Amino acid sequence: MMSEPSLLFELGAIMLLAFVAATMARKFNQSVMIGYIIIGILIGPKISVNVFGYEYHGLITDTSLVEVLSFIGLIMLMFFVGLEFSFSKLKKVRTPAIILAVIDTSVGLFVGFVFASFLGWPLIDSIFLAGVVAMSSTSIAMKVLFDLKRMSSPEVEFLIGLVVVETFIAMLILAVASGMIVDPEATPMEYGRLLLGIVAFNAFFVWVAMFFVPRVVSFFNSIENDELFILFALGIVFLTAGMASVMGVPPIIGAFFIGMVLAESQVSQRVQSKLESFKDAFVAIFFTAFGMMIDPAMFGRVIWMVILAIPIVILYEAFVMSSVSFFMGFSSRASATIGTSMCGRGVESILYASVGSNVKGATMASQLSPFAGAFCFGMSAVTPILVKHSTYLANAMSRLFPRSIKFSGAVVSRTMGKAVMPSTLKLFRGARMTGGMLVAFVIACITVLLTDGLIHLLAVVAGVAVTVGLFFVIRFEIAEIAKHVNYANIGVTSINKQPIVNLVTGIVFGAAASVLIIVSSWTYLWELSVVVAGGYALTDLVLMRLAYGRLGSGASDVPEKVYAVPRLVEEPGDDILPDVPKPVYGIIRAAPQDTQL
Repeated sequence: MMSEPSLLFELGAIMLLAFVAATMARKFNQSVMIGYIIIGILIGPKISVNVFGYEYHGLITDTSLVEVLSFIGLIMLMFFVGLEFSFSKLKKVRTPAIILAVIDTSVGLFVGFVFASFLGWPLIDSIFLAGVVAMSSTSIAMKVLFDLKRMSSPEVEFLIGLVVVETFIAMLILAVASGMIVDPEATPMEYGRLLLGIVAFNAFFVWVAMFFVPRVVSFFNSIENDELFILFALGIVFLTAGMASVMGVPPIIGAFFIGMVLAESQVSQRVQSKLESFKDAFVAIFFTAFGMMIDPAMFGRVIWMVILAIPIVILYEAFVMSSVSFFMGFSSRASATIGTSMCGRGVESILYASVGSNVKGATMASQLSPFAGAFCFGMSAVTPILVKHSTYLANAMSRLFPRSIKFSGAVVSRTMGKAVMPSTLKLFRGARMTGGMLVAFVIACITVLLTDGLIHLLAVVAGVAVTVGLFFVIRFEIAEIAKHVNYANIGVTSINKQPIVNLVTGIVFGAAASVLIIVSSWTYLWELSVVVAGGYALTDLVLMRLAYGRLGSGASDVPEKVYAVPRLVEEPGDDILPDVPKPVYGIIRAAPQDTQL
């Protein structure tokens, strides 16, 4: 047991040095998280320096107390992440935010798994490495947009909803991954049972939100003394985390969910204001302790991984996600802002590395933490630059692509925007059948991933059936949209709308079919996934070229900016077009078939 002088000295040193590190990080316009991690490395027990005969082995040698305090900081951090989850924020932008969050997380995890497979990492380590690579940072995205004075931009509201949903997804995935700590030899079926346990835990919190919280909130409001209020709030947080642990769910998930339950209550603002300083102090210790667990000698072994991972992430976030956003109906400038803002990596990635480094049976824990630290530092440094120049990126992408791709992209954006983007005129209520089929498709893909043997084969068959059904549903609903939407102002000269239906249906169905092939063959031949992804991209280019030939015979006479670089206005997804009236947003179900909007 540590002596009292040693205990007090270490706590004081950690606090003061963390203060110095945070101050320096802010001075260089970096996240304080990076400062905490760096100072943790410098004072931790794993550093070893010999300069002119003087040996330095770290200022803190006994980390047992720090680990306990960092665990408390982790619980508080997850509670505050839950407090940021607001259904009211999500309500207005739910469809595009959910779609973008699911796609961004899925693509990120896919890229992360391919990266881990390329490195030859085993399954358990690959899951957490994929999480480090995939999880975008809420705080970094919002901080960059705030510093650039872009918080009033229309796309920011969608971006906030996106990161809220993505954080929720990240916590669910982390809960499943954390289950490996209990049983590292668990089979896919056991992971499935763990997932069902998490669902049951979520159902319990739904009951808490409906029946328990209203009574607790009324009691909260009756506590006028701040000291008693803080004690009661902290008691609820830690008891909930303990309850989650007893039920076999990671305690951080319990803290996240109780924060999410309280987020929409009348006391959320008071809880945040009174516990903010308490949380900040312990979170600083958490990140500092994370740095202490990093062996600086390992940086030489992971630096090439960081150099390889950073451009890969920038490519899929700034290019792929920007393209997906544009196809969904955002303008090119707004799409570039969304894609570049999602490049930041921070707290969420560190959480995955922290949990993954302590998983029983993990063999790459010594590399995971230094990789995460260096990777987050690099991404947090380049993200502000990317967001600041996102408009130039949109213009460069416009000049890079041939006319046929830009034209077909505008057609897809105009069509999908009517189905996905919210409208001030509630004329088109959205593709509900497609939404239901997509939910069934996601369930089928998860089942394929979590099973083996006969059940795996049956899940693949079910996935094929759902995918085929999805094709016909998408084709029907896209035909309904294309029938009533006016495409003349983006250069469509053909009266026949069937090429539009074929183009959009082919892109959406091709994505679903590619995902099913990848998840079905991943455990047998992961290299095939790269071939499938490349084949899908090539197929999209062919579909766009064919659509351009059938629809855009007069597109060369249309100003390029009409369909290449539209500007964002009040309604995301609408474009300011030269001398063309702003189109009515949506379609009228009861309108005659030849009515154009």
